[in-house]
Formats: sequence, C-alpha cells, structure tokens
Amino acid sequence: MVRSFICVEINNSEIVTQIEELISRIRYDGVRPVKSYQLHLTLKFLGEVPESRIAPIKQAIQTIDFSSFKMALEGMGCFPNLNYIRVVWIGIKEGSDSLKELANLVEEKLNPLGFPREKRRFSPHLTLARIKKLRNADKKRLTTIIQDSKTIPIGVQMVDEFILKKSTLTPKGAIYEDLLVVSMK
Repeated sequence: MVRSFICVEINNSEIVTQIEELISRIRYDGVRPVKSYQLHLTLKFLGEVPESRIAPIKQAIQTIDFSSFKMALEGMGCFPNLNYIRVVWIGIKEGSDSLKELANLVEEKLNPLGFPREKRRFSPHLTLARIKKLRNADKKRLTTIIQDSKTIPIGVQMVDEFILKKSTLTPKGAIYEDLLVVSMK
C-alpha cells in the first residue's frame, strides 16, 4: 500500500524563510510544526492506495490541462476556531480560485478511478502546525499571535506544477517522495 496525496509545494525560498520565522514563534509543548522542507497545499489526500492503482492515478492526472498562476500567501488562521485550535494555517489571498479549480479537476479525474469526491468544500490553506494539547498560557499566546497575524503578508509564488507524493510514516514524522510531477503550461 502507498499512502499518497496530490499537492502544490511551497518552493519559494523567501516564503519558506518567512514561514520558518512564523513557526519559530509558535513552538510550544503540544504544537507539532510542519517541517519547512515539507510545506505544501494538499489538493487531494488519497490515503492508502494499492501499488497497482498508482499507474492509473498518474495517467489520469497527467491529462489535466491547467495554466500556471500566481499564489499569494497572507495571514495566519486556525481550524476549527480560536477556542479549539487544532490546525494553524496560512491563508491564500491570490490564486485561491485557481487552486479550487485545480483541486476540482483532480477530483474529476480521480472519481472514475474510485476515489470519491471530498464531502467538505475545498478550502485552500497551507498548514503550519497541528495542535495536540496546549497549556492555557500557551493557548493564550498562540491565540494572540494568530489574531495579530491575520493579514501578515507572506509572499508570492508561481504555481507551475503539482505533485503526486508518497508519504511514509515513521516515528520521526512523515517522509515524502515524489511519484509524479505534473508541469503546467
């Protein structure tokens, strides 16, 4: 079985540096930050897929015809809400509609292969950290940081490819491997 997903990677070094700075401000017990070299926006999580289904997935997503676009990252937020923080994220100010359209095309291509459409509406965001449990004082500080960073500009990146990734879970975290990089025009 191959644990896999389709994503857009953050590969602009200035954006990565800016995000590393933000992550350094939210390092508390119970906060599990994303490694800066693994920053990505998930278009579709496929889960555990039999090895035999990888080739048809590759064939299907290679047929997606999509133009490259600019993506502007801005503002920090959280899911589900400030009272119960489970994920800290960066928002997409520009390029959100293009990301939604691209995610929809991925859904269209994979649905006939037996991958059901997501029930939740696609909400483009870049996950910074996952939260297990916070002490009250840390939760207050994190809440303040999120509120103070709602409109902080992070940077602009061209999106000219999307990637089918393999994710191997280890005790030290996930290890990602590119299975297919699809270039856009």
